[in-house]
Amino acid sequence: MKGAPNIKFRFSSITTFIYILGIILLLQLFNLQIVHGDEYREKSNTRLTRESTDVAARGSILDRNGNEIAGNSMGFSLELYKSKNDNATLNTTILNIIRVLEKNGDSYTDNFPININEDGTLYFNFDNENKIKSWKKKNKLEDKETAEECFYALKEKYEIQYEDKSEIRKILSTRYQIVQDRIQYNKIYKNFKQY
Repeated sequence: MKGAPNIKFRFSSITTFIYILGIILLLQLFNLQIVHGDEYREKSNTRLTRESTDVAARGSILDRNGNEIAGNSMGFSLELYKSKNDNATLNTTILNIIRVLEKNGDSYTDNFPININEDGTLYFNFDNENKIKSWKKKNKLEDKETAEECFYALKEKYEIQYEDKSEIRKILSTRYQIVQDRIQYNKIYKNFKQY
């Protein structure tokens, strides 16, 4: 029976060690989740930039006469992710990106259906009235609104602070494309889930 107190001491020591270890882990978890949680979450949200390296292009495929059947061409794609940026930051970023693209002679997708005449008036780019009505309905705009009223309603919706119509339109075209891409993605995803 001399070994019984020794076993009890060992059991008590191990139990105490486990409790201390558990308390240390809980304190560290509290530190990570509660004390520094917002800081780590913000860091995580801002790390959306992804870089990828593509291997070098392969050679062209030629037919027996030396005519190119399939070839390579250099292309670049720029993707913009709207994380937790406010509208002012996003609008400024969009405008700066478009300015750089235009300066370098590069193109960007512009499917926004409201254009600007040389005299500064705004008009719809649709060929019939039914398309205009459908577009207004999809974008939750009043049916009786003119192109100019729709333009400024969307300017207000996206909180665009610029006053130059061409700059506003550039931002609107990109914001409109972001929404269209999201709608298209959701349709594809929904159809994919059905299978």
